[in-house]
Amino acid sequence: MDLRLPELHASILDTVRRFASAELTPRAHALEEGRDVELARRAFDTLDIWGLTLPEERGGAGLDRLAYALVVEALAAGSPSLAWMFALHAGPASAVLARTEHALDAACAGRLASFVARESSIAPRAESFWVLEGGDVLAADALPTHPVTTLGLRGAGLVRVDPSVAPAGDREAREWYELGAAATMLGSAAAAVEAARAYALDRRQFGAPIASLQAIQFKLADALTELDAARLLVRRAATTAQGAASARVLTARAATRATSEALQIHGGYGYTKEYPIERHVRAVRMLAQSDVARAEIATTALA
Repeated sequence: MDLRLPELHASILDTVRRFASAELTPRAHALEEGRDVELARRAFDTLDIWGLTLPEERGGAGLDRLAYALVVEALAAGSPSLAWMFALHAGPASAVLARTEHALDAACAGRLASFVARESSIAPRAESFWVLEGGDVLAADALPTHPVTTLGLRGAGLVRVDPSVAPAGDREAREWYELGAAATMLGSAAAAVEAARAYALDRRQFGAPIASLQAIQFKLADALTELDAARLLVRRAATTAQGAASARVLTARAATRATSEALQIHGGYGYTKEYPIERHVRAVRMLAQSDVARAEIATTALA
């Protein structure tokens, strides 16, 4: 089995990684506080990938799930908030919109299409369309919303949608939703572990970097191994268009553990906003609730 990325996908991944490092990581704290959002959005517009998965004949790029997963993962390393906005827009929302007759020019140009999953009434504020998991598509001003302060992903412009809206299930949209959540957690957790690695090499105790301590080494080794396994499952789900629920369940566990270990490596400093760890811990915890995905796996296994 050849696990190498196709040339096009490797190029896309490299481009978005460079963008995230240059434009998102330096602004990540401000984004989390609700500042610099428009600056980041304008910078993101230069990538011209809002229509990443929408059909070419309707103004999109027509790229596949693997490209989507790679882009979301790379963005999440810089800003989980912006990554989640994009994941819902380019994933489940775009999948449903592509089946409709709605004009998609606005969505391709960066007018955010938001997706409301059946287990959550919290989503980024829509700018073009609200897409409900049951397949309903509504104008951006058609759903009552309320401001909400969340634990994580605060830069995603999250609002609470009127709870009277009760979307039913949509299998295709659900696959995209699970894949996007897994990729966001994966990128965020990987950034947390990289920050912990750099901190361990820099932080000295007893005359040596704490990276020389086996306890620290084992924390990093376990986190890297588990995230690598999750990454393989995410890419398999993206390539085969199935198994996204399993990818989300495994990634939720791996990312939660990895960010927790990264926090522990930072010690008390990890709880301060001086370091990026606390931001990634909160982002992962926001997305790690995978009971619906687990229920789907169980239902399939017991059918």
